[in-house]
Amino acid sequence: MKLTLVYEWDCSPEAFWALYFDPDFAVRLHREALGSTSAEVVSQDGDLANGLVRTLRYGQRPNMPGPVRKIFGDEVMTTEVSTFDPASSTTTFTMTPGTMSDKTHIEGSIAFTNDEGRTVETFSLDARVKIFGAGPIVERFIEAQARAMQGKSVDFMRTELGG
Repeated sequence: MKLTLVYEWDCSPEAFWALYFDPDFAVRLHREALGSTSAEVVSQDGDLANGLVRTLRYGQRPNMPGPVRKIFGDEVMTTEVSTFDPASSTTTFTMTPGTMSDKTHIEGSIAFTNDEGRTVETFSLDARVKIFGAGPIVERFIEAQARAMQGKSVDFMRTELGG
């Protein structure tokens, strides 16, 4: 499953990244906008000028179809490791669920470009689930969750950034 979403922003990429990688904001985003049951920045090393790596762990109780709930349980704990490259204004990430991590591979990126004076974000996600008979169902669920969470994240961040 591959997903690409594009958004325009009224702020500079630097303002976006400063907020995105603020540890307190990351926790607030998950708790207030994304409905996470828990959220913790486990580690964050480096800085926005030279690059950084952040490990974020959060729990969620999404409304899952029966087969997905049977596989993953009621609450999904996820560890997200993001690596920011300031030269390309891109962060790449991997998301590892606490259950079935050996059969689930989720990775993606958030990249900023200037396009004819506009600041454009491209969010990309690639999910592969190798669970016999249930892989496609889980992948469709991951896509739906990613779309919903990304929409909520963008709305919350736009409010914080003043539009």
